[in-house]
Amino acid sequence: MALILVLDDEKDACRLMQRVLTALGHRVQVFSSSADARAWLEDHEPDLALLDIKLREDDGLSVLRLLRSRWPAAKVIMITGFPSAETAREATRLGIEDYLVKPVEIEELEYRVNKALGLVL
Repeated sequence: MALILVLDDEKDACRLMQRVLTALGHRVQVFSSSADARAWLEDHEPDLALLDIKLREDDGLSVLRLLRSRWPAAKVIMITGFPSAETAREATRLGIEDYLVKPVEIEELEYRVNKALGLVL
């Protein structure tokens, strides 16, 4: 199926998303550090990236910008525990497919991922 990048500084959230998405048949690469995710993106093109907006040392929007410059066809879902109109507008301007608010429900995650990948209408 799809190669999915997950970036979230909450390791439990990474493990949960990895477990759910792997069970759906996807290959999942998780990172809790934006620096590690950036290094991985140099050589790997994900079909989909799930990016947390607020990270300890960075923000997901900067990783989104890098992803767009390197792999413009990749689908992106932004995740946040702190929704704001400003970050939603910026993420939308950069061409995201969807926006999830934490805590993310498993069924919602499955649906949004499948929708972003074009597996459901």
